[in-house]
Amino acid sequence: MNNFYISQIISIFTIILTILGLCQKEKFKTLLCFTLCNITMMTTYFLLNRLLSVILVVVATIRTLIYFIFALKNIKPNAFIFIFFEIIYVAISVFLWHDYIDLLMLTNFCIVTYTTWQDDMKILRIGYIISAILLTIYDVLVFAYVNAISEIILLISSVVTYIHYNIKNKIDNIVLAFYQAIAPMFDINICNEENCFCIFSKTIVDSYNNFILIDNVKKLKINKQKLNRYFKKYGMSQIIYLPTQNNDNIEYIMDLSRKNELLFHDVWMKLRTGYNPYIKKCLLKNVEFKQCNDKNKKDIIKVFDKGFVHQVGDSIYKFSNQYIEIYEKNIFYNFTEHFNVRPYMAFYKEKPIALAFVYRKGTNAFICEVTTLQKYRNKGVASRLIKFIISSERKLGIEEFYLVTEKYTWLETFYMKNGFEPFYEGYCIKLNKKSKK
Repeated sequence: MNNFYISQIISIFTIILTILGLCQKEKFKTLLCFTLCNITMMTTYFLLNRLLSVILVVVATIRTLIYFIFALKNIKPNAFIFIFFEIIYVAISVFLWHDYIDLLMLTNFCIVTYTTWQDDMKILRIGYIISAILLTIYDVLVFAYVNAISEIILLISSVVTYIHYNIKNKIDNIVLAFYQAIAPMFDINICNEENCFCIFSKTIVDSYNNFILIDNVKKLKINKQKLNRYFKKYGMSQIIYLPTQNNDNIEYIMDLSRKNELLFHDVWMKLRTGYNPYIKKCLLKNVEFKQCNDKNKKDIIKVFDKGFVHQVGDSIYKFSNQYIEIYEKNIFYNFTEHFNVRPYMAFYKEKPIALAFVYRKGTNAFICEVTTLQKYRNKGVASRLIKFIISSERKLGIEEFYLVTEKYTWLETFYMKNGFEPFYEGYCIKLNKKSKK
């Protein structure tokens, strides 16, 4: 049996490992399958006398392991690491160049190294689609026909994933959808005004419930005079919210940021497929978790009132009494009976210590107002509460979980360690009153 037939037989294992890798729910197992897949690919290319491809796959495997170590620490690899691997690919290709076909393999690894280095999941998925196309063509040209089948499987999987996450399940104006859901609770009105939405509450005056949501900056050239008319018309704070999914509106946002008009940057997060939360060593034992009812009303208000108090410099932030009163008024009759919002709590020695609300809409759920009393923080309570919520809600038919948090903070890191990933970003910007109108 010559090398050609042996290489095709070995490539069968590449297909098996590819399918197994796509079926795994845990990232570690997926990585293991694709690492073994790389070994079978190297063997196939070696038997077909494609030495350059063998070496490039070895380097790519090392790159994947390094990227994975950074991912475990929730750190983006340094740009020098990305540049280093790109230089290595080019250098190896120069020394081991065989023919023009090698250009396909070199281009493939350069693209994949970049797409796996940056954080935009849409770009990552597009990169895998391009990679699968290049490798399919390469495998056919070097007679690795069975290998080409595995690449076609990856191509189909990547296209389906792209459609699922970036087209079919794209949530336009997710912020607007959320405020439409909670609008009846706080007497929030949402008015459509020329490619933007004015969101304002009759009862709550803080900026979180009174702002302008820009639908598309490219359609509406922001005119501060026009915005100020909206603010005056609705008696709102000077706050605008710009969704920035796929870096839309980024130039305008950066311009406002340079003018010191940035209030905060937040990010919507989505639970990753194959939920496997990071739970650190629990320091607090005998904690009970449960979905609450009207018997727990006082406990909920207590944790809600005390759990969000924090100090920044000399300033102490907490919800206003008016805000607390509205929650207390609506906590069960309106929230749970009319708007499908359910509170979950953690109890230690029968004392309430942590809280989270879950809003259900169809098969989707929004997790919000997650907090733990200061005395019980950093003891694994919130992580276990989130795990309990997701487990309980899935039994009720919930398939997708979302939440919103602040970008570049320990909170974002906390949620990513608990199975979430960035899904939709936005800036909330306060217009500088000193700037020209």
